[in-house]
Amino acid sequence: MTTPLGQELRRLRLEKNLRLEDVANGTGITLQYISMLEKGDRKSVSFEIMADISRFYGVPLDYFAAFIKEEQTQPLSDVEIMLWQSINEKVRDEIYYKKGKSLKAIFSKLFN
Repeated sequence: MTTPLGQELRRLRLEKNLRLEDVANGTGITLQYISMLEKGDRKSVSFEIMADISRFYGVPLDYFAAFIKEEQTQPLSDVEIMLWQSINEKVRDEIYYKKGKSLKAIFSKLFN
């Protein structure tokens, strides 16, 4: 299943009557990687690779931003929220109550 970025990269390539080999040679990116981008097999792309593709096609780099979407995230369930709250409480207890006394003593010596 392709991605919006993959569809646009393919459209640009076909619009210019280029083969994958042409894009690979022109960008310095491997043919396999270009193919994976077009097919949507690569979900993330580095800035450097997008800059090379942008230069090759003569398209501003920020043009591609519309085609790169962050992965959709699901809201946390009630159980996950409770788990995170529990973890945060335990960490707070460890840091503030156990270590806090020794930090308080250090600060009181420094500022008294």
